[in-house]
Amino acid sequence: MTRRAYQRAALLRFREGARSFFLFWRRQGGKSTTLAAMALDEMMGTPGRLVTYASVGLLQGREIVMKESTVLQQAIREFREVAREKALKLETVDGKTHRAVDGLSADDFADLFETGALQFRLWFDRTTFSRTQVIAPNPATARGWSGTVILDEFGFMRDFRDLWEAIEPIISTDPAFRFIAATTPPKDDAHYSYELTNPPRDAEFPANPAGHWYTSDAGELVHRVGIHDAYAAGQLLYDRRTGRALTPEEHYARAEDKDAWRRNYNVEHVAGGTSALGIMVLETAQRRGVGQCALHIIEDDLGFDAALATLAARLGAGRVGLGVDLATTTKKLSNPTAVAVVEQRGTEYLVPAVFVWKTADPAVQRERFERIVREIGERAEGGRARRLAVDATNERLFSADTRRHLGGLVPVELVVGSEVPEIPGEEPMNWKQRLGSLLVRELEDNHLSLPPEKYLKDDFRLVKKEGGQFVCEPDKNGRHGDTFDAVKLALHALSPAHGAWETTEGCSLGGGDTRWTAGGRRNWRA
Repeated sequence: MTRRAYQRAALLRFREGARSFFLFWRRQGGKSTTLAAMALDEMMGTPGRLVTYASVGLLQGREIVMKESTVLQQAIREFREVAREKALKLETVDGKTHRAVDGLSADDFADLFETGALQFRLWFDRTTFSRTQVIAPNPATARGWSGTVILDEFGFMRDFRDLWEAIEPIISTDPAFRFIAATTPPKDDAHYSYELTNPPRDAEFPANPAGHWYTSDAGELVHRVGIHDAYAAGQLLYDRRTGRALTPEEHYARAEDKDAWRRNYNVEHVAGGTSALGIMVLETAQRRGVGQCALHIIEDDLGFDAALATLAARLGAGRVGLGVDLATTTKKLSNPTAVAVVEQRGTEYLVPAVFVWKTADPAVQRERFERIVREIGERAEGGRARRLAVDATNERLFSADTRRHLGGLVPVELVVGSEVPEIPGEEPMNWKQRLGSLLVRELEDNHLSLPPEKYLKDDFRLVKKEGGQFVCEPDKNGRHGDTFDAVKLALHALSPAHGAWETTEGCSLGGGDTRWTAGGRRNWRA
């Protein structure tokens, strides 16, 4: 079988024993046949080996199943020739009845493929064989897999983060087991494949027929093959109307959807989809925060003491805003409380600390809030934080109690996400959307430095933008965009950087609610 240089490069790395890597290749670059070749190599190399081949085609509808099954049928014919040369026998079987299915039509073959009943068996003698099972990528059943795992188009698998978590222990239990996955970038940059394959920021990829190996920001080995690499390897392009041969540049010029071309042909990480924040924007902010910002997961009082000491060492003398996203539970999958400290330094915003903890004890919550406020008061401009903004959407009673407790130390504003403030000259928008947009804008303008911890990145990426609204579904660990909400509230608390803050004569700061007036937001009593 004739293979292109980049296919040979991937197979060579596989045959040299690489245990885990990703093929990040252009559309129609030969991913499926290359993965099938790896499955055959694995079966031939170890009698009795099980290879689990999971294909997104099984979840994507009949048309894709037919297409992928046809590709595999062609691969099987070629591999059978190789097996004969080595005096081995390769057969396709119905995994449920062990019925040989050689010679079936493409439609019948797809039926087996679609139902997960398809197996490839490589016989070494009458009793010994290795096999590849073709199944759907289901996180619920993945924990029962074993052997070497191969995934095709993993960037289009739903719940891939959960699937990845289920697969990892399989590879860790036996040094002989391996994991290989291939994809083209999906449209939604919130998909976990973006993080796993994201190249270093300074990476360059000049045309190379063998493709490019790199280690992603997530620490994964990736083999990248873009359109210029494939073209250099002899894969031609044609005008879809006239059939005339085109260069990659000519092909791009004719593309109606440039972003789709960049994803499908040049395998670029194009920002888009449902995530409220592009991964590159978020990672840039986190790189700026290295050595200056930190996220603290608080397990006990000693951990809180240490975190507070770190905050004290990193705080400057600038204006400081505090944001609190409250939760008063301790269950394993419940939301945590998140507290963000944001310091303004000129036009830049630094997040020196984000605290995350779980407790159902109001006294513990109040004590920790007070200690953070007092620590900031010793260093911040004016001797105190500018304001503390608390999300009171779901914890209204406890939020009001927090305001009473801290009102003498810092102005406290209760923010109800569903309420729509009256702001002259601006389109009506509830606080949740307004403050979410504020945070996204500051990040996209490169004004904000964030803690570099993975926990925060994963939590921020849970926040989606759907129909102009910020939405968030909790993950399996109970995170719910809590750190995102705390940081946006802390930015809001730094007003008048984003609007004039005034107090009504005779009203104590923190003693009432807030509303917008012609002159800005005004503390008021009903």
